[in-house]
Amino acid sequence: MNSFLDSVLRGLVSFSTGIFVLLGIGALVYLRKLILSIAEWRRAVFGLERNIAGRKLISASTGLTLIILLMVGEFLLVTVISPQLPASSVTSGANMDPMATLTTTLSADQSQPASPQSTPTISQEALQSECEEDVLEISSPANGQRVSGIVEIIGTVNVEDFGYYKYEYSTTGTINWITIAAEDQIKLDETLGNWNTSELVPGPYLLQVVPLNNVGEAMPSCIIGIEVILEE
Repeated sequence: MNSFLDSVLRGLVSFSTGIFVLLGIGALVYLRKLILSIAEWRRAVFGLERNIAGRKLISASTGLTLIILLMVGEFLLVTVISPQLPASSVTSGANMDPMATLTTTLSADQSQPASPQSTPTISQEALQSECEEDVLEISSPANGQRVSGIVEIIGTVNVEDFGYYKYEYSTTGTINWITIAAEDQIKLDETLGNWNTSELVPGPYLLQVVPLNNVGEAMPSCIIGIEVILEE
């Protein structure tokens, strides 16, 4: 999926409420036209009148059908296609650290591994995980779960003075966090992003979500352990 089409789809999802409202208004307008044209067609006596009323009836029916199809398409986009879109990276904004390098989520059809930004290495013993229910947590995958392929990360990021968050992974032992992607919206037990594990060597890994405040300062993170396995 190219970047232009991806941007269009994300725009349709972001403004889905307004789109549904406009389509709903359009449906009511064409439904009214349809009802009036049916009544006019029934009242028509002469051939010319019936022809004109028939054309109005066809026009109203076509318009109403088109709007219904658009509503169905928007509904499918929001409920079916949107969860499968890779999480978008946050690359600009007044609340972001301009020196931070954020990478996009890897898509399933990428043949070459990305070159993500890594953070300085630390020891695993120095890590502190501060997961808190309804504030900062990773609900899926679960701690210790075995994963493969494209992994949907679900959780909550609802901290005070929120600016944005990023999610990262590292091998165990000596820690070297690698940023997967970032988002600038608060999340409440919903998709944080996707992680393509297809290029990783099977084994134990750590996954963390790091919130940053509105001046770009990192806050305590939520860390879980997972195991990457070969795709079946």
